[in-house]
Amino acid sequence: MISKIPMKLFILLAFILYGLSTNAQNNLLQNTINKLEGYRNFSYKYVYKQKEAFSDTLILQRKVALLKVPEDKSIGYFFRKDLKADDIKNLSIDLYNGNGLILIDPVDSTYSTNSNQAMSFNSLLLGQLNWINKFSKKDTSKLVKSADTVVNSINSYHLILNTKDTIINKEHLYTRKHLFIDKYTGLPVAILTKARTADFGKEVVDYYVQENYFNFNIDQENINTAYFSIPKGFKPYTKHHISLLMPGTIAPNWTLYNTEGEKISLSQLKGKIIVLDFFFVGCTGCMQTLAPLDKLYEKYKNKNFVLLSISERDNKQLVTAFKKSQRIKNQMFPDGGNVTKLYHTTVYPTFYLIDQEGKIADVITGYSNGFENKIAALIDNLAK
Repeated sequence: MISKIPMKLFILLAFILYGLSTNAQNNLLQNTINKLEGYRNFSYKYVYKQKEAFSDTLILQRKVALLKVPEDKSIGYFFRKDLKADDIKNLSIDLYNGNGLILIDPVDSTYSTNSNQAMSFNSLLLGQLNWINKFSKKDTSKLVKSADTVVNSINSYHLILNTKDTIINKEHLYTRKHLFIDKYTGLPVAILTKARTADFGKEVVDYYVQENYFNFNIDQENINTAYFSIPKGFKPYTKHHISLLMPGTIAPNWTLYNTEGEKISLSQLKGKIIVLDFFFVGCTGCMQTLAPLDKLYEKYKNKNFVLLSISERDNKQLVTAFKKSQRIKNQMFPDGGNVTKLYHTTVYPTFYLIDQEGKIADVITGYSNGFENKIAALIDNLAK
């Protein structure tokens, strides 16, 4: 009986320590949120680094300003996000002032609006912190406090949120958000997302996004409602509609080099049934077509058929890495911007089916259920 008491005490102590640890990380996170929400307005800068699933790191710089507007029922804040890159002063500006999300293009002095302000806000620092807080409260075991560390020369608390951890087809898939908080100011230093995922195509890839936060300024006099107005002289964007090439049209000829360095012209493939797949790496719909296109390629590869994937914007290095990581079997062509213009392509993915006489037989845009069967039926019809 006596020997069991220390074990009970040990178990009790373990539960107490676990509770204290859980409270500690939740309190750290909540205190940071409370600090930011306590300001009338605040601004900050951050550097966004994304290791794209199939390419080198993408780096962007942004400046964000938020103004608390309690009477706003949609967000509770007005916000403005300036996107900067290299020497371009303002590559683009996104702002919300209670009238929908406004997308401003300083290059041609135009703006457009949509209703995605909530999604845009959730991508900002405060939106991300609130999401982490909400997620962790559903299951407190998902948020753990790791050892304190140094990030960007700042002594920081380190919290880790595990949002996904599973085994599928013997592959360990996970997503973890690392939050670093300045031990002195209580403000965020960085958020790092690391993942091993199959969400970017038909094969598993490693991926990360890191956002480093700095230059916090609070309760500034110039951050008022006027700061979130559309700049004077800017006009609504008018979309110039360009129609896709019509069935029956002779398919424009082109010449490109594929990822293997071979020079290919459309004219040399006359007599075959051709599917031109216009895509770019990272396009959601394009990623969804990878598995169906793979099946179509295998089904028809020996039946006077070719599948050619042309990237609108991606260079040879990226398309080659993409093809290798996703085990794509058909020919792929980088740097195809001029060809996409020839075919009036503005939506991705877009598919042109070309018959044996070199004429356009059909055009399909986007991805939807039944995509594979639809393409297969068109190929079968042309083969008759």
